Parts: sequence; structure tokens; C-alpha cells
Amino acid sequence: MARDLLPPLVALRAFEVVARRLSFKAAADELSVTPTAISHQIRHLEQHVGVRLLDRTPRSCQLTSDGSVLFDAASSGFSNIRQAVARLRRSGSKSSLTLSATPAFLSLWLVPRMRELEKQFRNLDLRLHASKAAISFEEDGIDIAIRYGERMPPAADAVVLCQDELAPVCSPALGLNGPQDLCRARLLHVDGYRVPRPKPTWERWCRQAKIENVDTEAGPRFSDSLHAIQAAIAGQGVVIASSIIVRDALSVGALVRPYKDVLKGAKYHFACPATISTYPHVQALRTWFQRSLAAAD
Repeated sequence: MARDLLPPLVALRAFEVVARRLSFKAAADELSVTPTAISHQIRHLEQHVGVRLLDRTPRSCQLTSDGSVLFDAASSGFSNIRQAVARLRRSGSKSSLTLSATPAFLSLWLVPRMRELEKQFRNLDLRLHASKAAISFEEDGIDIAIRYGERMPPAADAVVLCQDELAPVCSPALGLNGPQDLCRARLLHVDGYRVPRPKPTWERWCRQAKIENVDTEAGPRFSDSLHAIQAAIAGQGVVIASSIIVRDALSVGALVRPYKDVLKGAKYHFACPATISTYPHVQALRTWFQRSLAAAD
């Protein structure tokens, strides 16, 4: 029988870490073993392949040309294995999903509907992750992302949930009724808007509403819409906000919309890796979001 060309997995794993870190000590720390154990595995691997893989000095090590060839193959192989395991963890029988959405969407739209969601999906363990960052399903362990924008990355399997619009909202205690009231109102600004483009600024809204003599730059500024909306609910000013995000606050009277003019917003998307987009529980969750957001409209 021909000798098996595949090296021992433990030795190959030790080599991949040493070659990546270029340090026996760092590799030992990563694998939770001693540097002596790492040295033993490297010698074992070199004996198996019949060539020297690393040039070692007392304080460092470098790949030989033969070592570079094996490292490229090992690195690629372990990367493929990690991706395969990630896909398996998102198999059709999985009962847990990690859902990422913006802080404002989670706090003001999804969290108030958690009881309804849990009632319909009794066997689903939904883990919520607040972020506005670009989606990295594999690296961040995200299964589903609710994102706000004009389009989704090509790598994602995405559907549009709804089209948004933005309008001024404030506490009813402020008593805003007409254009003249806005001149004396405290304007709240959200500098953190990346979408839609152009940004929903007070200057744009006042120009569209044909309201003059308003200092559209005055007032406190926020990096996130969630905090600006909370300030508006507390009666601290008037803010231009997503109609979806403030829907519940409007329905209970915590906020009012004193003016009819709106600015066009972006779209809310439901996105997931193509590898899980056809799973029944993912499709059911996508349908729930579509119906719930349509009902809000």
C-alpha cells in the first residue's frame, strides 16, 4: 500500500499556527499547549514530508520555500473547513438565529414586538445584535441582518421589506401647530445618517416645506437617531425621524407629527447568506417581517 501523503492533522494545525504567527510561543498560547509540544509536532511534520519547513532561531522563525508551499495549502484548507462548519451550524434543523439590526430599529420597532414574535416562533431562539456596520455573516456569526439602505451587498440574499419616509416629530407638549411655531422650536439633528442620500437635514425639509426664517443649524446634534428620538419623546425638541421607527410612539401619543411634508427615506432590507435563504424558519421569519412592517404602514 502506498504511504498516505496526508500529514497528521494535529501536526499540520500546529504548523499552520506557527507559520501564521511566526512564533512558537505565540502558537503555543493560541493552541493552549507548551512550546515544547509545538516543536515536537513541527519535527514530526517535517519527518513526514521529508523537507525542512521552518528556519528557527532562538527568538524567531521563518518559512522555508517548501514551508511556504505547505502553509498556503494548509491555510486555505483550514479556512474552507471553518466556512463549512459555519454553514453546517446554520443547517435547516438549527433552532437559533442571530439577527443584526440598527440600534433604533431593535429598540423602537422590534423589541416592542418580541412577545408577538416569540408566540409565533415558539421553537426559535432569536439572538439580537445591534449594529449599523457592514454585514459580515461568516466572520461575525450573523444569520440575518435588517439593514437600511438603497441596496444590499451582492453577497447577501436580500429582499425589500418596506420603503421609508422621514418627517418631523416631537412631543405633543411642545404644542407645534404651524410654520411660525417651528421658528421658536429647538431642532434636534442626527449627524450619523449615512442613508438616505441626500441626508434628511432640516435645511432640506424647510426648503421643501417652504418654511423660512428658521435657523436650521441651531440645536443639539446626535450621532445616532435612537438618542435623538428619545430626546424628542422627552420633550427636548423636534427631530426628523423614520416613520417606521417612530410608528409606535406616534400611535400611543408619545410623539406627534405636526407637519405633513416628508422626505423620501431609504429601504429596510431583510438579508441573509444564500446558504440559508431557503430554510423554512428563515423564510417564515422573512414573511413575518414583511407582514408586520406592511401592517405598520
